[in-house]
Amino acid sequence: MPRRPEALRSVLLAVVALVATGVALAGTVESAGDSLARTAAKAWGAVFADRPTAAAEQQQRVLVVLSAPSLADRMAAVKQAPSEQEQRRWTAEAEAAQQMLVAGLRERDVHIRRDQVFTRTFNGFSALVGARGLAELERAHGIAGVYPVRTVYPASPAAEALAGQELLPGRGGRVEVGLSDFDGQAVTVALLDTGVDRVHPFLRGRVLRGFDVVDGDRATAPTAKPGEAGVIEAHGTRLAGLVVGKDGPDGLRGVAPGAKLLPIRVLGWRQTSDGSWSVLGRGDHLLAGLERAVDPDGDGDVDDAARVALVGGVQPYAAFADSPEARAVAGAARLG
Repeated sequence: MPRRPEALRSVLLAVVALVATGVALAGTVESAGDSLARTAAKAWGAVFADRPTAAAEQQQRVLVVLSAPSLADRMAAVKQAPSEQEQRRWTAEAEAAQQMLVAGLRERDVHIRRDQVFTRTFNGFSALVGARGLAELERAHGIAGVYPVRTVYPASPAAEALAGQELLPGRGGRVEVGLSDFDGQAVTVALLDTGVDRVHPFLRGRVLRGFDVVDGDRATAPTAKPGEAGVIEAHGTRLAGLVVGKDGPDGLRGVAPGAKLLPIRVLGWRQTSDGSWSVLGRGDHLLAGLERAVDPDGDGDVDDAARVALVGGVQPYAAFADSPEARAVAGAARLG
């Protein structure tokens, strides 16, 4: 890539790094018992509001990671850039490894239906499993790990944190970025968040047709809260404005108004454990969104990958090096 698109990538990845810092803190909070962990817990609670809990399911939803190579693994192992045909073959081979695993479990009378399938960034899938299915998966040959699917939350600070003195200009807690004379021209940014309002006057013409992982279609417009038509999910539209917004009040604009935004809806309205509705996501939907970001047309090669993937969510425990999320991020980086 030219140097200037790399500048855009660096700035937006800095934003992602801030989110990752919060994720890392979340992992630290529950894994240590010393005073440092308690301090981190207070910091986390001060920045992010209380989180709703998604309604429980009868079976456990898990992410199954295979030891068989993904497309990213295969591409990292060769010196020359592979052809589109080679990429598609390697993607198909990763899929075949999963089918063989599922078929072998079926012979043991364990029937697993894959939900989300991952072959580009890492090799794995998500599925709902019962106790026996989970036990069989954990000891099956060719399995690198089995992980619970966790809840993803919109990365929005609590109102109390936004009103605090530390976020005032010049106090060090506020991120102020700019790209000088570069506006992001010829760069595609994949935004993994709620739906995005493509016809918003500050976004019109800069938002591509995207993908809705939550509902499994191409309709990425923000949706209304069930039973409250006037309450629309807005997180993705706001973040899109920060990236590619233009001609706002008093000349307000995003950091890269010349870029194109690819909306990938991975957060939406979900019923919580107390029966109310909140904007939440699932870890496997987030990973499916990243798979789409590296292969927007879904044909098995990544020559059309978005240059930047920006995640507008936070997920506790996602920062461990062997987690599916960490594997997927590393794979996406290897794919460009």
